[in-house]
Amino acid sequence: MTSRRTGARIVGTLIDLACMLPWIGVVAAAGAVLFATGVTRGADDVVGNVVGFVTLIVPITIAAAGFDGSGRHATPGKRILRLRVSAAGGPGFARALVRNVIKYALPWEFAHTAVYALVGSTTAPPVWVTVVLAAAYSIPIVSLVLLIATGRPLHDRIARTAVTTAD
Repeated sequence: MTSRRTGARIVGTLIDLACMLPWIGVVAAAGAVLFATGVTRGADDVVGNVVGFVTLIVPITIAAAGFDGSGRHATPGKRILRLRVSAAGGPGFARALVRNVIKYALPWEFAHTAVYALVGSTTAPPVWVTVVLAAAYSIPIVSLVLLIATGRPLHDRIARTAVTTAD
């Protein structure tokens, strides 16, 4: 894989993250209103984490998988940069979902879980929080290193997909 395609993939991901910002803003604004009006004050951390997962992480992951598994096989960032997800028989939604769960949902949810455990704590974090936070950082770092070194990040390897130049 050329370094040009590696750069395009990184820029494509940044474009996709920028496309996610409006939804993140809507969810954050709704959460702020619910907190300010007292609806969510005192809610259990587990409940807050589940609500964040269901309203933020799941829709974004499904949307990215929908784009990658669609007829164009590309998210907006990939389409702009003329890239597409490929696999034997086409990526399909299932492979695209696996790909995006590893790319977005796992690191994001691991980070949320660790942050919920850390917020308001006055003691040293338990070992499990450190492990979960390390996983949140490790997945994207390993993916980036694999992308740069071999052209296939972790999520493509596990989902048995590749990103190629669109015809």
